[in-house]
Amino acid sequence: MKFSDPATARTINRLRVLNLLRNEGAMSRADISRSLALNKPSTSEIVAALIAEGLAEEGGKVQTTSGRRPTAVSLKYDSLFVLGVELGSFTTSFLLSDLKGTILRYERLPTPVQPDAKEWGEKVIKSCMKFASTTTLAGIVVATAATLSDDRKIIVQHENWGWQEIPLAQAIEVHTKVPTILVHNVEAMVSAERAFAKEESETFLYINWAHHINAAWVNGTTVSSHNSRFGHLPITSTGLCQCGGIGCLETVAAGWVLKEKGDGLSAKQLAGLNGSNPLLTEACKAMGTALIWAASITGAKKIILGGGVANIGEEYLKIIREAFAQHAHHELVSTPIVHSALKEQSSNLGSIAVALDHWVFQSSVLQALQEYEKPLPETE
Repeated sequence: MKFSDPATARTINRLRVLNLLRNEGAMSRADISRSLALNKPSTSEIVAALIAEGLAEEGGKVQTTSGRRPTAVSLKYDSLFVLGVELGSFTTSFLLSDLKGTILRYERLPTPVQPDAKEWGEKVIKSCMKFASTTTLAGIVVATAATLSDDRKIIVQHENWGWQEIPLAQAIEVHTKVPTILVHNVEAMVSAERAFAKEESETFLYINWAHHINAAWVNGTTVSSHNSRFGHLPITSTGLCQCGGIGCLETVAAGWVLKEKGDGLSAKQLAGLNGSNPLLTEACKAMGTALIWAASITGAKKIILGGGVANIGEEYLKIIREAFAQHAHHELVSTPIVHSALKEQSSNLGSIAVALDHWVFQSSVLQALQEYEKPLPETE
């Protein structure tokens, strides 16, 4: 990366060193210099600044084949903490994390079926205040399925609860004195997949298959989620959806409909019954059909299934793949369809991943800069 402004270059190189230490662990100054193609004085200056900030520390020696072993530099994982909040359909979770993404404290509250914005917002604020009173937080991120304002402070419209124009992040920030932003829950899950599962695909479709179904289309640093209505693709000619439509994907495959049709059993409980469950089989075939539509429109190179319903076992993933392969265009048949590597942790870790990126590592900024510097394709 080349920058004409020295201050900008120092800022970017500081982030590069931070992310290198995050990904590689303890390294010597010389190894950092070689890995990032930085000169030694610049490397030493950045490392000294990170140590002064308390973000890095010296300790131990780096193993070498010969000569004096250099001192190792590593991140000081307990120097900063972030709070992730997930406003889910069944539970509202609060997770305190260090710089490594290690969950140090976890609390959750049962989410009402249709929570009142004022009442539930006050409970969320009080829980955040409790965490902020005992820990110095770099920032708070609240993840939920909603359309958000451009500054990520206001829930413009919640997809499932009817909330409109709720300044939740603003209120949390006022009461905790901690910087706070909102993020769409599927965007957060994508961040977790990249940060903690090391997902390297640049172009993929991420499906959050849970009580409700939503999705994100990922193309480089662009993650499109809040306008997705993937769960409301028309799949059948019957079935009343909670959105008021007829035949949506959710009427066959969402967690809420599986529970209604399955005598109150969750998708996991249905999967645990002897033999293949016909409700889950039908749901998987419908999901496979919906994925054909989505892959045909987006050209996704990979499809990742996250969320609670997605984790019902390999036999059901096989049904999805077979339904997809049976009807997809021949150019799409080889598109890999996989479970999230994070399994059930994808939703919980999402808000943490966004918080660490936003207030500490800014890896998404570095990725955007790399994309910007890519040479344009040659034209004939």
